[in-house]
Amino acid sequence: MRRALLLLAFILLLGSMWIALTLGQITPVKRNILYAHVPSSICALLCFVVLLIASIGYLKTNRQIWDIVAVASAEVGAVFATILNATGMIFSRAEWNIWWTPSPRLVSSAILWFLYVAYLIMRSSLPVSQHKKARVCAVLGIIAFLDVPMVIISARFIPDIHRANFTFDSPWQSAGLMLSMAAMVFIAANMIWLKTDILKNKTRFEKESIS
Repeated sequence: MRRALLLLAFILLLGSMWIALTLGQITPVKRNILYAHVPSSICALLCFVVLLIASIGYLKTNRQIWDIVAVASAEVGAVFATILNATGMIFSRAEWNIWWTPSPRLVSSAILWFLYVAYLIMRSSLPVSQHKKARVCAVLGIIAFLDVPMVIISARFIPDIHRANFTFDSPWQSAGLMLSMAAMVFIAANMIWLKTDILKNKTRFEKESIS
């Protein structure tokens, strides 16, 4: 199942790349980075949704699987948040000749990345038991989710140098973006699934070693 999901993501990604480089090329060409920037932002936000659900699940049930899913989604989310901010800076440089500016959208996106990093640092540095660490991080995961609506609000409703949306010149460009978004979401889901299995096996091995 996971291989099929990854294969589907690869096919969609190839399709979006072909469209982006041919029929759906955006003018000026430097704006083609939107095909990576927008999907990565969606994946970064969706990973936070998974982190929120897993954090609530752990606080309610104390089941370790929820904590494992939370860690996996945070790690994958940090990857996509990094891509989001990196591609955003590249686009900003190409479009406005500046790498970064303290606008509401860019600040909220930067905070998104810092929250993922803070969560992962806390996971590895808290000098408490595994259960207490998981509960503290679950609370942080819930509180940190508050930045997600801030990112959406700043993008859609607050005047900003960052455009709320881009008008495409052809249906091919919209199709390319949709394919890229679907591919990225499938890749993110596959990464969370894979990381969850790795952490489950690691936990099982550690328990067997102790016993």
